[in-house]
Amino acid sequence: MKKMVQVVVAFSMIALMVSGCSKQSVADRGYDIYLFNAKGENAAQVDAMAKAYQEATGVRVKTFSIGAGAEQSAPMNTEMNSKNMPTIFSVQGINNLAMWLEGGYVQDFALVENNPAFSQLAQDIAPELRLTLGGTTNYGIPYNLEGYGYIVDKKMLAELFGLSDAAGLIQDIKSATYSEWEGFVTEVDNWIKDAPTGPVTVSGKTYTLAPSKTALTGTLNGVIAFMGSQRWTYGDHLVNVALNATFTTINDSLNATEADIRRIRGPLVAYAKALDFKTRHVAGKNGPAQRGQDLVSDANFGYDQAVQVFAEGKALLLKQGNWAYNNILSVNQEAAERLYFLPIKMPFTPGDITAQGMSIEKLERSIPVFVPNYYTVNALCSEEEKQKAYDFLVWMNTSPEGQRFIIEDMAFIPYNADAAVTTVPNSLGNSILEYMKTGDTIGDRWHGAPGPWAGDGLGSLLMEQYLVKPEWTQNDYETIADFGVARWIELLNQ
Repeated sequence: MKKMVQVVVAFSMIALMVSGCSKQSVADRGYDIYLFNAKGENAAQVDAMAKAYQEATGVRVKTFSIGAGAEQSAPMNTEMNSKNMPTIFSVQGINNLAMWLEGGYVQDFALVENNPAFSQLAQDIAPELRLTLGGTTNYGIPYNLEGYGYIVDKKMLAELFGLSDAAGLIQDIKSATYSEWEGFVTEVDNWIKDAPTGPVTVSGKTYTLAPSKTALTGTLNGVIAFMGSQRWTYGDHLVNVALNATFTTINDSLNATEADIRRIRGPLVAYAKALDFKTRHVAGKNGPAQRGQDLVSDANFGYDQAVQVFAEGKALLLKQGNWAYNNILSVNQEAAERLYFLPIKMPFTPGDITAQGMSIEKLERSIPVFVPNYYTVNALCSEEEKQKAYDFLVWMNTSPEGQRFIIEDMAFIPYNADAAVTTVPNSLGNSILEYMKTGDTIGDRWHGAPGPWAGDGLGSLLMEQYLVKPEWTQNDYETIADFGVARWIELLNQ
């Protein structure tokens, strides 16, 4: 990490000599501030917001968004090494923050002067949502609150079981045990494949699959839409559920000792078992999918393809977050209004749970809810450019027009939303708020792991050696878990 930062610093200091991100006056670049957006799913909405801000204030905002579902590291480094660095850029949690702090790129908002509106905005961020390494520092404005789990179309689920409404079944699935979850998925998959099925038991209640298929359920090819080419979906987000069994806070994972890291072995075994089961019930574009090289191909199992499979009703479930709402909406507007989150369950044992206040039951009924990214201001830019960035962030987070873009156009939950009274105009956002009201949420513990550990490390191992392998064994589960433990310890000692 230090070597990478040194390279970034070296290139960027050269760029400062000619860029607008400096204290020197430069020729007009065609914009006043430059916003790097790490959420490619809302690229069009960010562009529209920038144009609206220019119309309202005369300040020109250049935007750059990564591709939907893409990782931000490579394009971020490219842009930060470019002739003109971003004025506002994205930081993904405290681990990512440390890297950019070392290079001197991140503005400490506690030191901002001559902008009372922005200072108040930063001070009003709840302590638990701040991008900070402790003390009085605050380095970021949260993008939003996000959550993820298995997305389901409530009408599809109701018709599968011949119900007029799926509300009761959903509540039973939420509190079901992992073994009941496996039984539910197995019987639904058999039904889709026209194989004999039996009753489905969840939370001790029995449900029977419908005797025949409807126009809606007849399109199903499998239970789960899967993004095999997107390592972050299983290397980051899926493993995060397991890390919540071990780490009480994100700082616990950030500051984990070797002894702490060794405690994740049991949860990682459960994670591997859950991923094995999940990838034996995947829906493809034209029928059931199998593990193999095709499952990790971007052409057939990328982000867009999996969203398409789900939105077209070919899969019952899609493990994604509320950021996928607009993508689903663009394919199937009717289904988009009927979406709900189901928890991601794993076969934890009592010995796996060492996080304070955590239990198997809590993990089984909860979804992760967290701040995914923060807007931070480039400390290397001129004071004039930084002040314009502060004004833009205030407008985006406080003005009616800025809030409209966040809530309606981007389908985001504002980071300062009160779950008791807030509603948002999309089904997935309201599903997250429902979990928040009942306290059935877990955190983003993977953000505290070393940067290369999750997606690049564990995700790469799974993509290259296991998602292409037809059958997994108990030894495979343990090998995956041992790799996760050893790799984290290796990174800790570097």
